[in-house]
Amino acid sequence: MCGLLAVFCRPGTRPLSRQTIDAARDLMAPRGPDAAATLEIAAQNGATHHLAHRRLSIQDLSSHAEQPITSASGRCSIVYNGEVYNTAALRAALAEKGVSCRTTSDTELILEGYELWGPEIVEKLHGMFAFAIWDHRDQSAFLARDRIGIKPLFVAQTPEGLACASDMRALRTLGFGHGLDGDARALFLMLGYVPAPRTIWSGIEKLPAGMTLRWSADGAVHRQTYWSAPDDTDFETSGAGLPALIDTVVEEQLLADVPVGLFLSGGLDSSVIAASIAELGPQVAQDIHALTIAYSGSAAHDEAPAARRTADQLGMKIQVLPVESASHHSYEAAVGVLDEPLAYNAVISQNVISELAAQAGLKVVLSGDGGDEVFGGYRWYPEMTADAFIPPGTSFGIRRLKDLTPNRIRENLDVLRGRVYRRTSALALHTQRLFPAFRPNQVAQLVPGQSARSCTDLLDAALSPYIAPSLPQKRQMQRLDLYTFCQDVVLPKVDRAGMAFSVEARPPLLDHRIIDWGLSRPITEQYDSAPKNPLRQIVQDRGLGFLLDEPKRGFSLKTATGPDAARVAATIDAHAPGLELSQNWRKLAKHVEARHVKMDTLHFLSLWYQAQKS
Repeated sequence: MCGLLAVFCRPGTRPLSRQTIDAARDLMAPRGPDAAATLEIAAQNGATHHLAHRRLSIQDLSSHAEQPITSASGRCSIVYNGEVYNTAALRAALAEKGVSCRTTSDTELILEGYELWGPEIVEKLHGMFAFAIWDHRDQSAFLARDRIGIKPLFVAQTPEGLACASDMRALRTLGFGHGLDGDARALFLMLGYVPAPRTIWSGIEKLPAGMTLRWSADGAVHRQTYWSAPDDTDFETSGAGLPALIDTVVEEQLLADVPVGLFLSGGLDSSVIAASIAELGPQVAQDIHALTIAYSGSAAHDEAPAARRTADQLGMKIQVLPVESASHHSYEAAVGVLDEPLAYNAVISQNVISELAAQAGLKVVLSGDGGDEVFGGYRWYPEMTADAFIPPGTSFGIRRLKDLTPNRIRENLDVLRGRVYRRTSALALHTQRLFPAFRPNQVAQLVPGQSARSCTDLLDAALSPYIAPSLPQKRQMQRLDLYTFCQDVVLPKVDRAGMAFSVEARPPLLDHRIIDWGLSRPITEQYDSAPKNPLRQIVQDRGLGFLLDEPKRGFSLKTATGPDAARVAATIDAHAPGLELSQNWRKLAKHVEARHVKMDTLHFLSLWYQAQKS
């Protein structure tokens, strides 16, 4: 796991100085504390390019595997961030073609594989990755991002050239992304994140998951999608049985030349991974360092007892890490690791456990992320009707006006308007069930230049491309969440929090073969009678049936009280002018529907903006 930076310039463009490149590179030092290097390329056409890298050493710890790396032929050079797990098969395939590698790193396999197979190399990789290759012969750059978007890759294109990096702050230091994007702000207020390919900054975009990009010296750009999640049910070709498939993937992802840990909660996802580790034998299980969080004074939220029981039964060592309730500092510290705002307080818990993992001496940790999307575990999947969202007991009957105070009238109208909005489309219903923040008409009152219609259109353009009409409705929503909520919330949260402490998190359940298995299934009693039923069957069969009685808690902030309301309001007020938000925020955020979500959304956006200025 590392941080990469690449800058490719057109002929006649004044190149950036080496000092400037190195300064931007070193903003990513936590992503790669073990080594740093920059390659300056004087191209045949007179242009100057730079490949820069920060290394977190995990495979082949020797200096020979440090990046940037140039191929044996001298034709191509690479900077890369990620982990490829099927290295043995790739190395054997290259050897059959007469290619011998100088290192045991996965970086060199990608590089030599690109020279041999060209862009098709991405289809041969099992893992998480983002990389940039400069082809000295063709005078072109080739960028790629893994199928699910586990590893970030931000791209900025101008008439002078193209740049990419693992962190937007590196690109902004080089002069890209000058101002906040108005459309992105509107989307953030409605969703709690900025959906790909947009970013919060104008002039910087995310390379979407499963996509490659080729840039030529004449400025031409060609993008191509090389993988997409299932868009139809195809039970016959969905591969091996699930337990064996998960076992295979977990074994692959234990590949490392450093110790490997496991984030183990009391939930199904991480417990299934733990069970797969145990299937590999007692010695393997004993070598894994399991970590769990204990929330003192909150037995209802504490997953440590269940995690400890799982570890003991599987023969794994476990370290229980006590965590107190969040302070104001923890909010600010967690948001400070983000290069783009997220309005989900789970980033705070992720920040805490990543820091504790680093203190335990771990560089690599397996996580259970992705299980909800792949196996239908989210609470908003079982009921897909508009009425399901209305709180029980809510009445919309006409009452005598004299019986209602002005505030009660406004509250009833707000709930009614919310109900009407959720009935406008399946996407409106789904987004409000997932994150009931500001509706389009409310955002139009907050963000200058936006209207209710334009905000609705933004939502539709951002989400509708991922709807696969041939899938059953539940699978459609799983696929949508995989491409949006998972790619733009879950994975950035885990990556940024982990990399802030030089900890690499690997999510086995987001392997593309497991996604193919999960989303290609038709709706059946066997797989859909309960959330994540395929995983429930595995834990039952492997002696962990006690977990089925554990409530679904979710890995997010466990605290009875949030930050002080007056302090939150003061923070929002202080940064509303810089964020170009109207002072209508006070009125809109106090609407009865999802009031706390609206306030959290504005609070996290303000804290993030404050961190960018510091």
